[in-house]
Amino acid sequence: MTKKGKVLSLVAIIPFFFLAGCNLDVAIVETPNLYIANKPNKITYNVGETFSLKGLKVIENKSGEEITEYTSSIAEDYKFIETDVSEKKPVYISATGYKKTSFDIKVVNLPYLYIQNLPQTEYEYKSFFSLEGLVVTDKDNNIITNYIVSPYHEGQVLDKSGTFEVEISVEGYYPVSYEIIVYNEKSLHVDTLPNKTSYEVGEAFSSEGLVIKDERGNVFTRYTLSIEENEIFKVAGTKTVTVNDKNEEYLSTSFEIEVKDKESYQLEDKDLKIYYVNDTHGSFTRTDEEAGISYIGQYIMSNVENNTKNGVASLVLSGGDMFQGGIESNETHGDIMIDAMNIIGFDAMALGNHEFDWGEEYLSKFQDKLDCPLLSCNTFYADGSEVPYLSKYTVVEKLGVKIGIIGAVEANIGSSITGSIANKFRFPDPTRYMQSISSDLRKEGCDIIIGIFHDGGFDGSEGEPTKYNSLTREDESTGRKYLDAMFFAHDHQMKKGVYNDVPFLETGSNGRNIGEMVLNLEGNGYSFTVKNSSVSVLNAFRNCTKPSDEIDALANKYSDVIGDPDEVICTFDKTYSREEFTVLMCQAMLWYVNEHPRYFDNVTVYFASHNTGGVRYYPIPEGEFTYRDLVKVMPFDNELCIQTCTQTNIINMMKSSYYETYSEGDIVYDSKGYTTAVTISYIAEYRYAYQYQKSMVKYDGYTAKMALKDYLLNSGEFD
Repeated sequence: MTKKGKVLSLVAIIPFFFLAGCNLDVAIVETPNLYIANKPNKITYNVGETFSLKGLKVIENKSGEEITEYTSSIAEDYKFIETDVSEKKPVYISATGYKKTSFDIKVVNLPYLYIQNLPQTEYEYKSFFSLEGLVVTDKDNNIITNYIVSPYHEGQVLDKSGTFEVEISVEGYYPVSYEIIVYNEKSLHVDTLPNKTSYEVGEAFSSEGLVIKDERGNVFTRYTLSIEENEIFKVAGTKTVTVNDKNEEYLSTSFEIEVKDKESYQLEDKDLKIYYVNDTHGSFTRTDEEAGISYIGQYIMSNVENNTKNGVASLVLSGGDMFQGGIESNETHGDIMIDAMNIIGFDAMALGNHEFDWGEEYLSKFQDKLDCPLLSCNTFYADGSEVPYLSKYTVVEKLGVKIGIIGAVEANIGSSITGSIANKFRFPDPTRYMQSISSDLRKEGCDIIIGIFHDGGFDGSEGEPTKYNSLTREDESTGRKYLDAMFFAHDHQMKKGVYNDVPFLETGSNGRNIGEMVLNLEGNGYSFTVKNSSVSVLNAFRNCTKPSDEIDALANKYSDVIGDPDEVICTFDKTYSREEFTVLMCQAMLWYVNEHPRYFDNVTVYFASHNTGGVRYYPIPEGEFTYRDLVKVMPFDNELCIQTCTQTNIINMMKSSYYETYSEGDIVYDSKGYTTAVTISYIAEYRYAYQYQKSMVKYDGYTAKMALKDYLLNSGEFD
C-alpha cells in the first residue's frame, strides 16, 4: 500500500470513531409487513378458469389492521392458459408503504367433469345428506360412477346451517362442485311486536298485532303464549312472554312487556268453584251404584257453563287412578276415559300409582293424548333425573283468577306399583318440592295455589290431613299460605273439611261421588285471597242424572275393541267375600298352570298365592258373572310367576295377612327341599319377596285374570 493509500484509509476510519463518541440518536424506519390472514376461497384452477381474489383477507402483521387497498401480481378475471400449469404458482400482494407478501395457487390442465343431474340441494337442519339422483359425466356424456364426494357422505347429519360447497372428484379429472343450503334449526322469531307492550296493573294482556315468523321468514300462526289472552296483570314489573310451537317442533322465542303500578287498584270479589273426582278406575258405564263418566261429565259441563254465564270461575280436577278398572277403559288402555276427560275439559290431573299399571310406555302416552297436564312434582327416574312427560305444576287463568296447581304422589308409593316398573322410579316426600314451587308461583302472581295429592293425607286411617301440616302454614317469603286448598286420593275414602283454614276433600272411588269446593275470593289490591270456603261430597248417582251424548258415543267408537262386556262367563250359586274370591283366584291360577304345562316350561305347581288387595269389588253376589264383572273385580293385568320356594317360604305366605293361599293335597318338595308355586308379578316383584321365594320366573302374556276367566269358563257353576 502506498503512503497515500494509508492516509485515505485513516481518513475513512476517523468519522466512525467520531460519530461513535457523539451518542447521536439515529432513527431507523422499518417497513411494515403484509400478512395473508385468509387465502382466497379458490386456490386450485384448471386451464381456462378465471382467477379470483374472493375471500382474500390481507392485514398488517403487527397491528392486525385489515388492508383493502392492494394489488395482485395476477389480475382478477385473468384466464389461465397451458403455460400457467404449475404445482406452486406464487401470487404476490403489494400495497404502498408495505413489504409485499404472497400465497401459492395450483394450476392444472385436466379434463372436466360435468353434473348432468343435481341431487337434493336444500335441507332442513339436522336432516340427512343425500346423493340420490346425482348424475356425473365426462365431456362425451359418458356416465361416471367412481366419484368421491367431499366433505359430506351419504346419510350424514347436517348439523350446521348455511350455504356449503359439495365437491365431486375422480382421479384424472378436474373436480366439479355444487352448492347446498342447510336452513337454520327450526326456530321462531318475533317479526312484529304486539300493538301494546306497556300495561298498568289491572289491564288485560292482548297479543293483537303480534307477528311470528319461522327461520325462512314465513308467517307462523301455530303458537301458544306463556301469558293467556286477556290475562289480568296483578303484579308490576317486566314480564317475559314466551312463544312456543304447539307441536314442539320449533325452538321458542320471546319478547318483553312492561307492567306499571297503579294506585288504588282493587279487584272485585269472585267465587271459584272446583269440581273434583279421584280414583275413578275406569268406571265408564253407569251401574246401580256408580254414576258413570257420561253422567258425571254432563253434570260438570252444565255447571261450568252456568258458572261462566254468571261470572263464576270454574276448575275441573282429577286426583289420579282414572283408567285402570273398568272393561271399557282396560280394553282400550285408557283411551276411552281420556277422550271423555277431554270432552269434559279437565284442567289438571295428578298422577296416580295405577297410571303405571300398563308400563311406562302407556304412562307417557296418557300425557300425549290428554288435553290437560299430568302432574307430579315428586316423581323422578331412579337416577334422580326428570321424567319428561310429567309436569310438576300448571298455571291456569279463570275469569281473571290466576291459579297454580301442583300435583304429588304419596312418598314411596312404589310399593303400590309392580316392582319391575316401580324400580325405574323414585318417589321422595313431596313437601319441600311443593313449598318451593308454591313460593315461585306466588311471586309470579298466582292468586290461588292448589295441591292435588295422590295420597290420603292422613297420618292414620282417619282424622285430619296432618301429613301435610307444613303446607297449611304461612310461607315467610310471600306472607301467604303455601296452599289454599288440598285434594286427596288413593285410599278410596270420602273426606271433607277445613284444616288450619285450608279446605280439603276426597270423593271415595269408582265414580260413586263427585267433590265440589267453593272458594269465596276477596279482591285485595292486585290479588285474590280466600275469604271463605265450603266443601261437599255429593252422591254422583243421585246428583248426576243426565248423560252426555258425546261421551256415550265413545262406546260405539271403541266397540270393536271392547267387545260385549255383558257376556256371561259363569253363574255363582253363592255370594263371595273378598277373601273367598281371592282363594278362588288362587285355585284358578294353580289349575291354569297345571292344565297348560307347555306355557310354563312343563312345571307342576303345588301352591298358589294372591293378594287380597287385588280384589277390588266385593262382595261378589250370586248369579250371573260377566266380563264386566270380571274386570271390575280383578282389574289388574298381573302376570303369572312360577316361584321356587322352601318350606319356610310357603309357611311365610300362609301366615301373611296380605295374601290368601291355596294348595291341593300335600305339597311336594324335591331332594333339595324346594317346591314350585304360582303367584302374580305384583307379589313376586315386591321388595320383600325374598321372604316368599328363592327365585321366580315371570311368564309374559299370561295373566291371573286370564287364568280366572279360563277357569270359570271351563267350570260352569260355582258353589
